[in-house]
Amino acid sequence: MFAFAFDTLEEPQIISLIEDVKNLENNKTNLNYRKLRLINVENPTQLKLEIEKSIANFDNQGSIYLLNQNNSIITGTFISNIKISKSKKSNLSLSRYVWHQPKGYYKAWKMKMNNQINAKNIWKSFQRNELEGWLVFALNNMNTEPIKENLIIEINGDHFNNLDEFFCTLGEEVNGVAGYFGRNIPALYDCLRGDFGVESIKKLTWKNHQKSKKLFKSKFNEILQTFEDFNIEISLQ
Repeated sequence: MFAFAFDTLEEPQIISLIEDVKNLENNKTNLNYRKLRLINVENPTQLKLEIEKSIANFDNQGSIYLLNQNNSIITGTFISNIKISKSKKSNLSLSRYVWHQPKGYYKAWKMKMNNQINAKNIWKSFQRNELEGWLVFALNNMNTEPIKENLIIEINGDHFNNLDEFFCTLGEEVNGVAGYFGRNIPALYDCLRGDFGVESIKKLTWKNHQKSKKLFKSKFNEILQTFEDFNIEISLQ
C-alpha cells in the first residue's frame, strides 16, 4: 500500500491511500521529469482537490510513501511541482520532477515487510538492473549495532559476476543478511572510515580473485587500494 502526502516541516499528513504506483524507479538519473500512475486511489476526488489547491498556493511539493501493514511510513519518493496529467475513475497520473529510487528498491522493501528476507543471497533473485535498488535498500535498512572490530572476512570471486554483485556479497559478509558495506568504491571508502557497523577490518581473503580481476579490470586494483588505505591485510588466492 502507498500513500500521498504534501511536503511539510512536520510529520507527513496522508491525503489518500493508493493501492499501487507505477514508474517510481529509474536507474538512469536521480531526478527527472516523469509521469507516475496512481492505481486505485482511495479518494481520488479529495486528492485532486488538494493538489489543485496546492498549485494555486505554489506549494505543490509532496511524496509518495510506501506503508507497512499498520499504515506506518516505511520510505518515500519526493515529487516537486506536482501536476495532474490524467484522471480516470480511481486512477490518477501525476507529472513533474521525481527524485527516483533505483529499480529494485521498492521490491526489496516489500519483501522485507513480508518477512521474505531471512537469509543471505536473497539479492540473487533480483534482475541485474535491480541490484542497485537492493543496495540502496540495504543502506536504508542497515543495523549498525553491535560495532565489529578486527573483522576477518572472506569473499569468493565465483560468487559474483559484476560490481553490484560484489558489493551485495561484501555487505552480507560484513554485516549479515541484507547487510550494507558500500555500493561503489567511494561508498566503500566511507564505510571503512567507520559508522557502518564496523570499527576495523583486520584481514580480507579474496578467493578466485583472478576471475574478479578479469571482470573488474582497473576497478579491481582500485578496490584493493581502498582496503590497503586502511591497513587491511589482503590475501589473494
